[in-house]
Amino acid sequence: MTAILKVNKVLHKPYFFPSLIALVLSTLFIGYAPSSIALGVLVFFSLLDAITSGRKINVQFVLLIPILIYVFFILSSLWTVNIDLTIKGLERTIPLCLIPICFLLLPKFTFFQTKLVLEYFTRANFLYGILFLSAAIINYFKTSSFSVFTYHELVSVLDLNAIYVSTYFLISLSYLLSKKEKSKLDKIGILLLISLILLLSSKMILLILILILVIHMVYFNNFSFFNNFKTILILFFGILIVGLTSTQVINRFLEEKTTNIDEVLYSEKFNRIYPWTGTSIRLLQARILCEQIEQESILWKGFGLFASRENLKKRHLEFNTYYGYHSYNYHNQYAQVLSELGVFGLMGILLLLCANFLKALKSKWLVVIAFAITIPLLFLTESFLWVHRGVIFFILLYCLFNRTVFSDL
Repeated sequence: MTAILKVNKVLHKPYFFPSLIALVLSTLFIGYAPSSIALGVLVFFSLLDAITSGRKINVQFVLLIPILIYVFFILSSLWTVNIDLTIKGLERTIPLCLIPICFLLLPKFTFFQTKLVLEYFTRANFLYGILFLSAAIINYFKTSSFSVFTYHELVSVLDLNAIYVSTYFLISLSYLLSKKEKSKLDKIGILLLISLILLLSSKMILLILILILVIHMVYFNNFSFFNNFKTILILFFGILIVGLTSTQVINRFLEEKTTNIDEVLYSEKFNRIYPWTGTSIRLLQARILCEQIEQESILWKGFGLFASRENLKKRHLEFNTYYGYHSYNYHNQYAQVLSELGVFGLMGILLLLCANFLKALKSKWLVVIAFAITIPLLFLTESFLWVHRGVIFFILLYCLFNRTVFSDL
């Protein structure tokens, strides 16, 4: 009995579960194994807390939505065209079920606890940012190329994707901006994260960044951080330096002008050296999806979870595209779900996003608003939930925000 009381005392400390959640989020950058172990620890202690406390489970429909979606994923194994790929998909997306169960077992989070999660996560991102810049400086002395400070090269030290890193940094930036009282370290963090997001050069994230900054300044009437002349000067020169040293930021926008939409949508064949852009390859994937719906009758049920890959590769071979694209997914979460799980799967994802957006409106907190804006837009360019780092990041924050009591905001 004494041992159980001691365990309960530790588990009920206000910082215990926020620390575990922040640990899971912060280990996503360093690989599959560390983040999976951290997630396993969170699941274990959530179950232990539920057993030892004897607390009644407070069921929320918004947390049941991802669980029901995962059940539908399982059902797709009944009609999948490739059971091996579907089983792999079920393993990859299991956090969509496990994490909501953890949060259902736990008591609701106070606003203080949620801020604690984001505080720890942001500090970790601050350290990652310094690591990326330090590695880039070392690489610059080796190569004398400014490209080491941009896009995927900037985060190559941990073999990461610039878009995912930008997304994590954007949420941390939103958290720092949302603080009413900002320390000097917070202000340095804001400038560092803005600079890193610019250097990472993700077009979609840059557009979302502008939108969030506008919302922060206009909707929240919070110009105090920008009223200081010294801050404005530092911010201006920081952006100027980034702009001058990172031609890739500009080039990534300009290269989209070369996209020939008619050619991508109507050509029967492409050569292996066709000048693809981010927009054109995504347009081709959308064209392929339309042809799949028409020719493969996948509108209602889809190919099955993760089972669109072979048909997608086959069509790329027919189009004679660059072989590197043959292993690509749709780079669009909506298209990915529609292809593999049909209309009902897509409706589930849209319901998830609607619940997220409604929570943002109710909370009136910049971080939740930024999250609710970022994810649906990011889904237009990435199959975010089909990636380990993406699904854990999304569902953890989705559950955290929907399990938080914002009355003390």
